[in-house]
Amino acid sequence: MIPKIPLAEWIEWLVSWLQDHFDPVFQLIKNMIEPTVTFFTRILSVLPPLATIGILIFFILWITRIWTAILSLAGLLLIWNLGYWDESTQTLSLVLTSTLIAVIIGIPLGIWSGRNDRAQAFLKPILDFMQTMPAFVYLIPAVFFFSLGTVPGVIASVIFAMPPTIRFTSLGLRQVSVDLKEAAEAFGATSWQKLIKVEIPLAQQTILAGVNQTIMLSLSMVVTASMIGAEGIGAVVLESITRLKVGIGFESGLAIVIIAIILDRLTQNLNQNREDTWNRQRQIPFLAKTRKWAAPVAILTVLALTFTSYAQSGVKRNEIKLIYVNWVSEEASTYTLKNILEKEGFQVKVIRVDAGPMYDAIATGNADAMVAAWLPTTGAQYYDRYKKDLENLGVNLEKTRIGLVVPKYVNINSIGELASQKEQFDQKIIGIDPGSGTMLLAKETIKQYNLGMKLLEGSDAAMVAELDRAYKKKKPIVITGWTPHWMFLKYDLKYLDDPKKTFGEPENIYTLVRKGFKEDQPEAFKLIDQFFWTARDMEEVMLDVANGMSPDQAAKKWIEKHPSQVAEITTGVRKNK
Repeated sequence: MIPKIPLAEWIEWLVSWLQDHFDPVFQLIKNMIEPTVTFFTRILSVLPPLATIGILIFFILWITRIWTAILSLAGLLLIWNLGYWDESTQTLSLVLTSTLIAVIIGIPLGIWSGRNDRAQAFLKPILDFMQTMPAFVYLIPAVFFFSLGTVPGVIASVIFAMPPTIRFTSLGLRQVSVDLKEAAEAFGATSWQKLIKVEIPLAQQTILAGVNQTIMLSLSMVVTASMIGAEGIGAVVLESITRLKVGIGFESGLAIVIIAIILDRLTQNLNQNREDTWNRQRQIPFLAKTRKWAAPVAILTVLALTFTSYAQSGVKRNEIKLIYVNWVSEEASTYTLKNILEKEGFQVKVIRVDAGPMYDAIATGNADAMVAAWLPTTGAQYYDRYKKDLENLGVNLEKTRIGLVVPKYVNINSIGELASQKEQFDQKIIGIDPGSGTMLLAKETIKQYNLGMKLLEGSDAAMVAELDRAYKKKKPIVITGWTPHWMFLKYDLKYLDDPKKTFGEPENIYTLVRKGFKEDQPEAFKLIDQFFWTARDMEEVMLDVANGMSPDQAAKKWIEKHPSQVAEITTGVRKNK
C-alpha cells in the first residue's frame, strides 16, 4: 500500500517556519493595512450619517445617471433606517482597502502578463489556484500570520479577489490591435510610451471590468472574514446564521446587496466610453459641464474629511478587548462583564470568533481577556497548546456540565441505551459547531459506546431549533447539551447517564487574560479577576437574549437587578477617567 503523502505536516511546518523567520515582515504588512482601514472608516463616519449620505449621493449624481443617484439614495437611507450604518462603513472600509491593494498589485502583474507570454504561462496556474481554492482556506494562514481582526480579513479578500484584475488587464492589453502598436512604433514611441499612451487607454474598459469584479469578490468575502474577527455587516450576517435570526439575516443581507449594487453601478459607469457618459449627463447641464472637476473635488473632500476626523476624535485609550466563542452562554458572560467595565469608565470592544482563534488571540496578545474557558475537558485541546502564553485567573462560574441531553418524555436514561434504540432518533445526534470541544467529546462518546449514530454539525441556535420542533411534537431527540443553558429553563430536559465518563467530570468556566495585562490595565485586571457569578445568573441573561433582547440590553437588565453582586465584582476598583 502506498503511504499517504504528509502534505498537511509539510504545510504546518512551512507556516511555522514563516512565522518564525518572517514575523517582522508580517508586522510591517499589518502596520500598513490597519491604518488604511482606519483611514477609510474615519472619513466615512466623521460626519452624521445623513450628511455622509448627502455627500456620497452628490458625487454619484455627478458621475452617473440621475436614476442611479435616486436609487442609491433610497438604498443608503434604508441602511441607515435599519440601523446598519456603522457596520456598513466598516464593511465598505474593508472592501476599499482590499480593492486598493488588489489593484496596486494586480494591474502591474496584469501588464507583465499581457506583454510577456512566459509571464502569462507562469501566472495562469497560480491564478487558477487562487480562484478555485475555497475562500475559507485562506483564513487559516491569514490568522496564523496576522492573528484576528480586520487585517487577516483584508489579506484573505485580496488573495481571493485579485485574479480578475490581473486576468482582465492582461486580456485588455492583448486585445489591442497589432496595427496600432506597430503604428506607434513607426512614429518612434518607446516601449513605455506605447504602453502609457496606446495600450492602457485602449484596454481601459477591460481593465475597469476587472476592477469591478475585484470589488464584487471583496464584498463577497465580508461574511467569511467575520469568522476571524473582521467587523462590519458580515459579522451581523454570521450572527444571524448561527442564531437562526431570519429577520436580521434578511436585513443585513439586504444591506450588503445595496452596497454591492451601488459599487457595481459606479464602476460600470467609469467603464462607459466618454460619449455615452456625456449623453447621460445632459440630463443635468451644470454637472455635464463640470464633470471634469469631479475627481479634484472628491480628493479635496476626502482631505477635508480626513482633517476633520483626526481633529475631532482622539485615540481610544485603554480600550479593553474581550473575546468570546460564539455560544449563547459565553455571549451572556462576556456582555455582562463588558457592561460592568463600561459602567466603571473603561472602553470595551467585544470580538466574536470560534474556539481555536479565541485562545490564539489571548496567547498572542491580540485580545486582552476572555471568560469562556471551559476546563479541564471541553477546552483542553486549546488550553494545553496555549497555556504557557496566557494567564489563568481562575474560576468565574462553577460546576458546569456537558453531555447528551434528551427531553424527559424520552424513555431512556443512559447513553448506553441509545445503541439499541437509535432508530427512534433517526440514528442522529444533533450537535453544534464542529470546532468545539463538546463535539470532539461527542464523537469520542459515539465511538466508546459503539452507538452507530451520526453526529450532525450546526450551531447552538440550530440545535435548539431542532429541539423545539421535536419537543412540540413530542418526538424523540438527542442533542449535545451543557449547563448553564437557557433551554433547561424553557424545556423539561435530562442528561443521559455517562458511566464511562467520556464527557468527563463536571467542569468550571475560567477567566484567561494575556500576559502583561495586569501591568497595562491594573484596575481592569482587578475587576476581571473578581468577576464571578452562578449558572442561574448566566441562564437569566441567556433567556432574555433568547426572548428577543440584545446581549447588551439583557446584560444591563441583570446588572440593574443584582446591584450587590456587581458591587462585589467592582470592590476596590477605581473608576477609569
